[in-house]
Amino acid sequence: MQPHTPPLLLCLCYLAACSQQAEVAKITPTMSHSFESLTIDAGAEISEVCQSWTLDNDEPLYVAKIRQRNDGAWHHSNWFFVPESEYPGPDGTWDCDERGFHDVAAALAGGAFFAQSTQTFQELQAFQEGAVLEIPPRHKIVGGVHLVNVSAGALDTALSFDIETVPEESVRVRLRPIAFTNTALDIEPQAESRFGMTCDIGIPSDYNIYYVLAHYHEWGNYFRLSFVDEDGGDRTIFELSNSIGEPLGITLDPPINSRNASKLRVECGYINDTDQPLTYGLAGHEMCVFLAYSDADYKIGASSGDNTAMGPNEDGIYMNETACGGVLAVPAP
Repeated sequence: MQPHTPPLLLCLCYLAACSQQAEVAKITPTMSHSFESLTIDAGAEISEVCQSWTLDNDEPLYVAKIRQRNDGAWHHSNWFFVPESEYPGPDGTWDCDERGFHDVAAALAGGAFFAQSTQTFQELQAFQEGAVLEIPPRHKIVGGVHLVNVSAGALDTALSFDIETVPEESVRVRLRPIAFTNTALDIEPQAESRFGMTCDIGIPSDYNIYYVLAHYHEWGNYFRLSFVDEDGGDRTIFELSNSIGEPLGITLDPPINSRNASKLRVECGYINDTDQPLTYGLAGHEMCVFLAYSDADYKIGASSGDNTAMGPNEDGIYMNETACGGVLAVPAP
């Protein structure tokens, strides 16, 4: 495999992106909503809980920016827009299993709306001028939430969204989601590890990526998303070394073109300072997930197959290569 983006160039690109991000970060909400508060005891965890908000929109909404804020203990949450008829029942807080909620089904029924970085109190998902998520008429927002209270006392905590919409005449690009999940994690104890997975997404390959969000938990320390060309060379789309509690998403301005690459590669890194291997899961476990938005006319998802442990490299990092599992590329309406 050819060398990827040199560190100095990557640093300069990241600084430029941060400068542009500051401009994008300004938001003028046209809609706002606060979900009902959840009570969580000290040391407790809440999962398998969903919340929903019916938009009552008779016309399409063109969403340019979304700001999430919460009162603490929100480990992470994934949000989708779906037709009002999906997951029937009153809005508010409800049991995900009772209504048959699942992330993949929600994304296929509508689309990805927002994904929260691990343990962030406030975060902005903002697109370039003219780029939007289009929410069709009569839709609602629904999300699966995961809370962990590491404080010494019980908390009443709520999450809210501020949304900036734009008129249709301002729309130049309608964005679609790309999401990969590597569940084949088996992270070496008392060591640093990395896991890579490359998938051929099987779509016409001239498209642009506008936004990327990485997701891992407390042991995560590295993320990289790249295009893989026909000759095996890879080109960095987004790379970071960052800890949880900080936003792990970035607006790519300008967007990055695939240059006819048919494959995407995701890499996640961890420092496991425990005496036990870490596997995929919620609290006490790890994840390797990303959400991106592109101008391809497809909603794309990929899962993992078997993992192969490659052993430590020259820097003592335990390297792993995970086979790509199923890839789903659904034409967007």
